[in-house]
This record gives sequence, C-alpha cells and structure tokens, in this order.
Amino acid sequence: MSMRDTPRTPLRTSAAGSRIPSPSRTSQIGSISTAQQKRRYTSSPPSKRAVSSTFAAEKRNTIHSRIPQSSSSNGLSAPTSGSSSSSANLTKFYKSNILELNELQETLYRKKSILDAKNDEYDGYKQKQQEIQIKWDKVAAEKKRVENELHMKQNELQRCKQSSIEKKRILEQGHALQIRELEAKNQSEINRMRNEFDSKIEKLKHDKIKEFETKRNDLLDQVEGKKNSILMNDTILADMKREIDNKYIGLKEEWLNNFQADWTKQVEINEKTSQDISTMQTKLDNELNPEIEELTKKLAESKERFEKLQATLDDRTDETKELVAKIDEKEKQISDSKLKSEELSKDIQSIKDKLKIVDNELIKEETVRRTLHNELQELRGNIRVYCRLRPPLPSEDQDTSNLNVEKFDDSNGTQTIDVHKQGYGGSSNNQQTSHFKFDKIFDTDDTNYDVFNEVGQLVQSALDGYNVCIFAYGQTGSGKTYTMLNPKDGIIPLTITHIFDWTENLKERGWCYSITCQFIEIYNENIVDLLRNRNGNDDTESITTTRHDIRHNMDTQRTTITNITTCKLDSEATVHSVLQRASKLRSTATTKSNEHSSRSHSIFIVHLRGENSKTGEMSEGTLNLIDLAGSERINSSQVTGERLRETQHINKSLSCLGDVIHALNDNSVSKRHIPFRNSKLTYLLQNSLTGNSKTLMFVNISSASNHLNETLNSLRFASKVNATKMQKGL
Repeated sequence: MSMRDTPRTPLRTSAAGSRIPSPSRTSQIGSISTAQQKRRYTSSPPSKRAVSSTFAAEKRNTIHSRIPQSSSSNGLSAPTSGSSSSSANLTKFYKSNILELNELQETLYRKKSILDAKNDEYDGYKQKQQEIQIKWDKVAAEKKRVENELHMKQNELQRCKQSSIEKKRILEQGHALQIRELEAKNQSEINRMRNEFDSKIEKLKHDKIKEFETKRNDLLDQVEGKKNSILMNDTILADMKREIDNKYIGLKEEWLNNFQADWTKQVEINEKTSQDISTMQTKLDNELNPEIEELTKKLAESKERFEKLQATLDDRTDETKELVAKIDEKEKQISDSKLKSEELSKDIQSIKDKLKIVDNELIKEETVRRTLHNELQELRGNIRVYCRLRPPLPSEDQDTSNLNVEKFDDSNGTQTIDVHKQGYGGSSNNQQTSHFKFDKIFDTDDTNYDVFNEVGQLVQSALDGYNVCIFAYGQTGSGKTYTMLNPKDGIIPLTITHIFDWTENLKERGWCYSITCQFIEIYNENIVDLLRNRNGNDDTESITTTRHDIRHNMDTQRTTITNITTCKLDSEATVHSVLQRASKLRSTATTKSNEHSSRSHSIFIVHLRGENSKTGEMSEGTLNLIDLAGSERINSSQVTGERLRETQHINKSLSCLGDVIHALNDNSVSKRHIPFRNSKLTYLLQNSLTGNSKTLMFVNISSASNHLNETLNSLRFASKVNATKMQKGL
C-alpha cells in the first residue's frame, strides 16, 4: 500500500456550522517522513518510541486545530461552553481515527518491508540467473570438450583393441613358454627320480655284496677252525699217549717199588684209563666224525655258493662298470640340464614379471572397459526398442505380405519395417503404408539365441553397476512369455547363464559377485510375491493381507519392495527351480484371443553386487526382466466378470506407461510432472526410465494379417518409446 492509498479522516461540521478540516495530511506525513526515509530498506517496524512521538505531535496539531480563534477586546481568547463540548467530541473522534491511521501506517511499514525483501530476493534471483547463464556457457564449452574427448576415446578404443590383440599374442607366447617350462620341469623330475632309483639300486647291490662277503668270511673261518681241530686230534692223542706212557713209567717204577701194594690200584687205574680211551674213541666215532662229515658237506656247499656268488659278482662288476659309464654320462646330462634349468628359471621369472604387468594392465583395462562400455551404450541410446515378429500359427492366416522388414542400416544403426494396410473397400489403390524404425528387428526365423546376442551388452551394464530394465510389450499371444521365460533359451535363463560365466571369468581379475533375485507379479494393481511359501488354503489370504510397498532411494537410484522373498542364486539348478516355482503361481487364464493369456505383469529382479579385492572397487546393479501382460481389446477377447476386471487393470497400467512416455518426450520435461505414480508398473520402473539407467523394450507383434490393427497400435507405441530420451536428474 502506498502513501496515496492511506485513508483520510472525513471533515466534520461544528455546532456553529463552520467546517473543521481534518488534520493536515502534510503534518501527518511530515512527522514520520524522516523515520520513513531512514527505514526504507529495513524489514523491521518502527520503534515504540517513534510511534509515541508521532502520536504526541498529531495530538498537539489536533488540539490546536479544534480550538476556535476569536479576538476579544483585550486580545485574549476564551472558549465558550458550546465550543468546549464540541472540542471534546472532536478529540474522541480524532483519537479513534488516529489509532486507525496508525494501524494502517504500521500495516504500510510491514508491507513496505516485505516489498524491500522481495526486491532483495529479486536482486538475488537476478544474480543467480547471471550465475546460471555463466554455468550454461561453461556447460556448452564442456559439451564441446566432451565431444572432442569422445572422438579421442573412440581413437583410444581402437588403440586398446590393437593393444588387446598384441597382448593376446604375448599371452599366447607366454603360454607356450609355460608349456616348455612344464616339460623341462617334468624331465628334471624324471631325471631326479631315475638318479634316486639308480642310487638305491647301487646301495642295495653294495649292501648285498658286503653281506655275502661277510658270510663267506665267517664260513671260511668256521671251516679253518674245523680243519685245525681235525689236525690237532692226532697231536692230542700223541700227547695223551706220551702222558700215559710217562705216567705208566712212573707207575711202573712205583709199582716196582710198591709192587704188591699198588698193583691192584694200578690195575684199577689202567682199567679206568682204558675205559676213558674207549669212551673217547666212541665219542670220536659217534659224534666228531658225523660232525666233521656234515661240516665237510657244508664246506662243499659253501664252495659252490661261493663260486656262484663269485660269478654273480663278476657279472655285477661288469654291470657296475656299465652303470658307472652311464652315471658319468647322466651326470654330464644333469650338468647340462642344470645350466638349461637356470636359463629357464631366469626366463620363467621374467615371464612371471611380465605376467604380473599384464595382469595389472588387464585390471586397469577392465576399469577402462567398464567406462568405455557405458559410454558406448549411452551413444547407442539409454532407451532402445527391438521389434520381434512371431510367425503365424497353423490356425491363423498364413499371409505375411503385409509386413516387410528392410535390411539393417549400418550407417544409421537402425532397421525399418513397412506395414501395408488396405484402404476402404479393399482396393489396392487405397493401400496405406506405414514406416517404423527401430534399433533392431528380428524376423520370424530368428531364434531366442539371436535375440540374446543383442541383449548381452545390457546385461553387462548391470554387472558394471547400472540399473537395467528389459521388458516385452505387445498384444496378447504375440510371444512375449516365450521370448522372456522359455525354459531352454528364454532371455531370463540365458541372462543368468551369461552372468554366471562372466562372474567366473572376472574372479581372475579380483572380482567377487553375490547374486540375489526376487520374482513378483502386478495383478489387478496389487504386487504379488511369486516366491512366497504356499500354506495350502491360506495362500489367498496371505496374498491379500501382506502389504508390498515400492520405495525409491533417490541418492543411490535403487528401488526396493517391502516384504518380498529374496533368493540367492548360486547355480543354474537354483535358477531353474526358482523359475518353475514362480511359473506355478503366476496368474494365467484362457480368453478368446489367447488360450494361455498372462493376466499380470511378471517382473524378475536380479541384484548384482560385486567387489574387487585388488582395487577396492565396488559395483551394485539391478536387472529388471519384465514380461508384460498382453494388451487386448475387450470386444475381441469377449471377457466378462473377473477376466474383464483383469483386462481393465492391464489396459490401464499400459495406458499409464504410455502417459509416462508421452511426458518424457516433452521438451519441458524437467519442469513438468511425470505421472510415475499413476500405476504400480510405472512407479516400479521410475529409476529405469531416468538417470544413467538402461532400458530395452521388445515389441512383439504377430505377422498374421488378421492381427494387423493390433500390430499397428503396438508399433506406434514402440515408436514413441524409441523417440524417448533418458532424462537425467529427475
């Protein structure tokens, strides 16, 4: 409110009929003009002291204006009783108006302070706009620099490919050297074992010879002792005879001296001596002679054994000489092998050093590969659309001339499909032709393996830590479930196989991955856990009572669903079991359009978390593999009851997906609201359609001519998706 808009106090007529003007507006403004000028650029109201002084000045002016000026004879003025009553009334009136005026002035000050604040805010916004303009210029310069870097990266990619070929050749040479190293190592091990075996044989031979020589010496000593014993028997007998003769001569002399006394005693001694001699002779005949014969036989046998051993010794001596010659030769070979082994050890060490360098280079190249792979995928488009034609079924029209697939355009990276539709009345002159361009078109003779060869690069992006979404769209019965969930060669089984193979290869470069999955379906705008534990009749009740909420983390661009079963994938058998378990619980039904129609959107969510123990890098990606329910017209499917309600929910969610695509195509998308929350499907896909995520849509169409209208609708929707650009920062 300006000063001109300040309400004025009305004129009031006095009792005498004279008009008393309102307090001067100039006096009111004059009393506050100084304070107002001083506080123009402040946001706080005036102080109470200033207000009170203003009130006093206005009061004085009011009083002076109320008193009538009359000249008396003596020059003095005196108020009459009537004028006194009028002054009192005027004082009360002006006081109330002054209070109202003060309130209005206070409101004016507040609004003036707000205006000053708005001016300051406007200056701040203007300065921010200038800063944003400077940033915009910097971004334009940065864009130009990035384009130059992109050309440099492409050249660097070419150099990396050539370097990879060279490194592959070096690795092959290193592999050949390793094979030669292993052959040399095996040969040296064989030589060592042969030397050990020869030394053991030599030692055993030496021990046997020494043992035989010891036994031979013992036997010779025994034979020599027996010979000496035999030779000494005659001497002993002669000595004994001489002793006896001497004893007999002594006895004879004694006998001669004591003939009669000792004769009897001598006879007894002679008899005793004769008995001893006979006993000794008997012992000699019975014991010594057989022992001598036995020893003689043993001596003969020992001689024969000695001769055999001597012959064996001679043979062994000859063999020993030959072995010594061979040992000398082997020692020479061993010395040569040692020299070669030392050279090979040096070569092996140098190869190991080179392999370490190559390993480090491979780890660095893996990081560079991730960056270049992501840049390549972004150049190809973060949102891509592939088209796939289903061959006509035996029960359908076999005429496919209304669809014509052009060859792939390598220069633009696109492929075109032409759809011919007859005009009104079936006249060929009224034929209409529609052209649709997609990133890739798979004809009726392409297999699921051909399809997955194009999908594998996006699966690699999920392993590199990005959000990836692959979903199949199309009318009911167009082959979406076959493309995504065929047990032998569907995208989901082949994707898991690719993930297992790639993570196994990355272990050599220090990467370790943990893989978990979730499988849900969106049925009638409700999220259903397809991996839940079934409890008989209580299963339906558990579906309705368990609440599943979708939650987005805008900082990490990760999407989670509450109360969902999570399974760890550690083998392909586990994946097969999970898919079978989910397929049994998924909602399907029979309609006029499709015998096995999917009545829900199934979503297979794979969480990939990797960590590199060598570089400390970490990656966390999410892969959403979605089999959308088929779009169908209620007139053609002729569904009622529960099937009708399912069809309505399916068509509504697909329509919401189209609204999101339309909103993303708007140039002012950063200022517009994107209706992700209109359906559970689009809200779940929010992080897959924004930021650095990668999205691939398969539009599945039927090649039969009786499905031409549905085919055109699907292709038009796919064209809108193909023209959509990924919006960053949403």
